[in-house]
Amino acid sequence: MKKMVAIALSLVLALGLVACGGSSKVKDGTYTAELSDAAAEANHGWKDYLTVTYKDGKIAELDFDSKDADGNLKSEWATPDNYPMTPQPSEWIPQLEENLKATSDPDKVAAVAGATMGSDHAKALYKAVIEKAEAGDSTVAVVDVGE
Repeated sequence: MKKMVAIALSLVLALGLVACGGSSKVKDGTYTAELSDAAAEANHGWKDYLTVTYKDGKIAELDFDSKDADGNLKSEWATPDNYPMTPQPSEWIPQLEENLKATSDPDKVAAVAGATMGSDHAKALYKAVIEKAEAGDSTVAVVDVGE
């Protein structure tokens, strides 16, 4: 009798783990989220964006950056002379990309010290990308973050 109870409990536990693990499945494809025009305006004209490509349910490629109205990328354009920020975007953007890749939970993305706003935007964009990927919707998600 104890053996049957143990087997039954094991089955219940196994089914529970499968059910929990299956609730957040992304569909393979490329998904993008970007700040709304109003949020970009509040961000001094820089529009943050995140593009993630999933293959076999895992991140194959990830690109987070910010572009201005002329199409300049913050990670390439910003220098200490024209963008006085420490750390420089060329340092914190790649770090933030690695932090995004490290977790599938936007709330658990580690922020980069000195880039709090960029980190907050990346988390909001990542959440929108995951929602799109779970639905298999490849249209661009527009995210309005309150500043």
